[in-house]
Formats: sequence, structure tokens, C-alpha cells
Amino acid sequence: MTKHITLRDGRTLAFSTYGDPNGTPVIFSHGFSDSHVIRQPDDSLTASLGVRWIAADQPGVGGSSPKKDRKMVDWGADMENLADHLGLDTFNVAGHSGGGPHALAVAFHMPERVRKVALASPVAPFDEPGVTKMLVLKDLKTIAKLRHLTFLIRWAERMGAKSALKDIPSYVESVVDQMPNEAKTILRNPEQQALFEENFRLGYLQHEEGVFEMTMALWDWGFSPKEIRQPVKMFYGTADDIISPEMPRHLCSELPNCTAHEWSGAGHYGFVDRERWAEFVGAVASLS
Repeated sequence: MTKHITLRDGRTLAFSTYGDPNGTPVIFSHGFSDSHVIRQPDDSLTASLGVRWIAADQPGVGGSSPKKDRKMVDWGADMENLADHLGLDTFNVAGHSGGGPHALAVAFHMPERVRKVALASPVAPFDEPGVTKMLVLKDLKTIAKLRHLTFLIRWAERMGAKSALKDIPSYVESVVDQMPNEAKTILRNPEQQALFEENFRLGYLQHEEGVFEMTMALWDWGFSPKEIRQPVKMFYGTADDIISPEMPRHLCSELPNCTAHEWSGAGHYGFVDRERWAEFVGAVASLS
């Protein structure tokens, strides 16, 4: 069940909790074009890992208000609001893809409260030399080249959102056609396919707003990965249709306390498959 809180600046934040309500709290940040529901659909598995999974929609996504001209670092204050609302003293964070830097922003903003970080297929700062060359997906490569033509980026993402919202099942089919290595995860079973359909529906619920705001935040994060002091466990797949494995490896090299783990044959969304989900969530299943 999705809940809503009013942030200190008056915006609305939508979030849900999954897993063990008495387990280790983990605040999760979703990626580009995704929403807070992206996860392994069997919540009993998350509960068995002893984790209270807390996931929020980023600005302009699902039920969360937009935040024009936001930076990645701003997500830290939003999650501080959420942690205070939930009465969390200490907790861990996790993030996937574009949610990776969001999770790091939370760790940066609350160094005394965040104990551990787990990242799956994270992106590195796009303004660092050579990073955008590590993109694999053609559409993202084009967006990177158009960085300063923001009106064109917004227009392209508006058209993409319009197409997605018109027919979500057909949109999911187009995703797996464009990214064949993701098909084995997205279409693994009816439950997983239904979850991805709902994930993308919420991701585009406010049309292009959420993806546009995240796109613009991918360059100047407002902090450096070198400033993250918490231990980071990073996972990435070798069959990623969106980013090259070089990108998470590059990011890990910049994080002072990072350990990387390669998932052979996994795609960008492979982290939601049961075996890898247990490993990913297990990395932040305790505060010690």
C-alpha cells in the first residue's frame, strides 16, 4: 500500500514498505524511468532476509511532487524527512541504476545514520571524463550528446512517456525488443512481468517529468563519490543492455570503501531475480 507524507518544503513524497516490518530498515532508491515498486515481487523472500524495505518515488515519479532543477544531493534531505517520519535512527541504503547516486546522496547527507550501502548496476557521474562513453543504450547515448539542449531532451522524453502510457504492455514488449538481455528478467514469470508493467506505469505517471528531472541530475551530483565513507557493496551484470560494466567498476574505484561483485550473464534489471535479489538485499541485511 502506497503512503504519502508532506516534506518540509511542502512537496509530497510517495513511498511503500515491504518485507519484515521489524527487520533492518533499508531505504531504496529506484532508477531512471522506474518507480518505487521495482523489486523482487515475492515479498516473503525479502521478509525472510530480515529486511524492512522502504522505497520512495523520486520527484516527478508516481505520487511524488516534482522538484524543478533538483540535484542528486537534494535526495538526501528528502530521505532524512522520510527517516524522521518513520522514526529511524540508523539504517542502510540501496539503489539501482540511476538510483545508485541517489542512495549515495543519502549516505553523504546522513553519514552518522547510514551504516551500509548496496548498489546494483549504478551509474557514475556523467560529467566525469569518459563516463558517457560507457553508455550502451542508444537512447541514453543520444540524451548525453544533447545535454545542453534541454528542450529537445524534454520533448523526446515526453514522446516516450506518451507512448508508454498509451499501452503499458506494448511498451514493456518494446523494452525487451530493444534490450533482449533484459527479457529473461522482465518476462521471467507472470508476477514479474506484471510488476514491471506497474513499475513503468508509475515511472511515467507524471509523463516525462520524473525522467527529465533525473536526467538533468545525472551530471552535477552536488557531491563526490570520494566523499562517501560507508562500506559499499556493488553488484553489476556482464550482459547489461544499458550501461557497460566499466561504469560501475569506475564508480567503485572512486568510492573509498567499495567492494564490487560481478553477476555473470545478468542484465541491467537482473537484481530483481530471486538469487541475485537475496544477495543484493543480504548485503544490507544488518546494521553491523
